[in-house]
Amino acid sequence: MKWNSFSKSAKQPPNLTKLQWFPNSQYKTVHYGFIFPNLPAPLHYFNFLTLLGVPNIPVLQNSSVISTTELDTALVFTSCSLNHQSCLQTYSIQDESEQTLDYVHFAEDIKIIKGYKNLQLIKKNSELQFELNIQLRGPRYKNYPINLGVAERWLCPVNMQGTLHHKQQHYEIESMGLFSYARTIQLPFSNWYFYTRQIVHAEHWQFIFYQIRNRFNQVIHSKLIIFDLHQQKTQVYTRDVELEIIRVYPKVITPDGLSMYLPREFMWNIQHPNLQLQLIATARGDYKFGFGAGYVGSFHYQLKFNQKYYQAEAGYCEYVDCRALKWQEMGHFEKEILLNSVHELACQPLKTPK
Repeated sequence: MKWNSFSKSAKQPPNLTKLQWFPNSQYKTVHYGFIFPNLPAPLHYFNFLTLLGVPNIPVLQNSSVISTTELDTALVFTSCSLNHQSCLQTYSIQDESEQTLDYVHFAEDIKIIKGYKNLQLIKKNSELQFELNIQLRGPRYKNYPINLGVAERWLCPVNMQGTLHHKQQHYEIESMGLFSYARTIQLPFSNWYFYTRQIVHAEHWQFIFYQIRNRFNQVIHSKLIIFDLHQQKTQVYTRDVELEIIRVYPKVITPDGLSMYLPREFMWNIQHPNLQLQLIATARGDYKFGFGAGYVGSFHYQLKFNQKYYQAEAGYCEYVDCRALKWQEMGHFEKEILLNSVHELACQPLKTPK
């Protein structure tokens, strides 16, 4: 088992004033977002996620909200555990979005005021309104999954404080969180049919779990990133990062018309020579649909991390499952037989007609 030790990423956060906030002639898709788990009840978590230019990836497709074209569409998703409906807003990048050296605007609803290593995030005219002051901090994990400037992704811890309004309620909030950023050129179809990202905090540690699968349920990518905020270091594990969905709720039809099972209990397990980690989670049921073809929500969890035990009420989860329902309905033995058949077929030499 291979262990990737401390990342060589810069320990300093990026300069926000020089960040690419909108698509351009090279990078057709841009994502940035803020996630804050471990908020007190009844909030539990808060997120602000954007996708500017919708790529040709099944887990990110939501055709019902595209009014112009995929590359002209800006999606902004904000949610918390409260019972609110207006999570997803759609804007035309050309007609309803604006940026200057100092700020980013989406219509009259959302404004991002940029500083060097800090920003203000403001949303008005909505069921869920907020004004947050966010400070970036190190370390930063950078990932270039494809070379030659095709794609870039990175993560950076942040501190946040501010106010949130929902109906007649007012909340003063303060939390540690995560800033995620990605940009890519216009890629052809990507075979991503299952995606999840889950985040938990324990003391001065941040844990970010990822898994991506294709339509045949084969794991494309499974990763654990650990930020040590005291020592300003990052640990990255890409082997034997195992996810098990233990129980699911009955099948539902999502707002974009897809059928999927919602995870009720799940577990992450990583056993390496210098890391023993197990996360056992139970979904709270506060599913907020509209994140791509899936949902965002929170969960209770128990975490075992190198002989220490943690328990908390507000882990964070993004979850999209576009696989055929047969994958969830099949038993383990049936899945193995079908996967072996697919593998054998793929390995056969091509035959040319005589």
